[in-house]
Amino acid sequence: MELFCEKYKEKVDSENVRCHHPEDYCQHRQSCLIHFMEQENRRESERKEAGKKEKCKN
Repeated sequence: MELFCEKYKEKVDSENVRCHHPEDYCQHRQSCLIHFMEQENRRESERKEAGKKEKCKN
């Protein structure tokens, strides 16, 4: 599935979703599926890392 950046009119692959211009102002950011999915993927990665560290402590 391809996602579409409204600001830059770019297609973004949903498998490796990330905003190509995260530091730029974007009027669409609050409703941006690309931004949302990127945040979710980052949180999931952080949870996995925290789980690995917790297992190492035991």
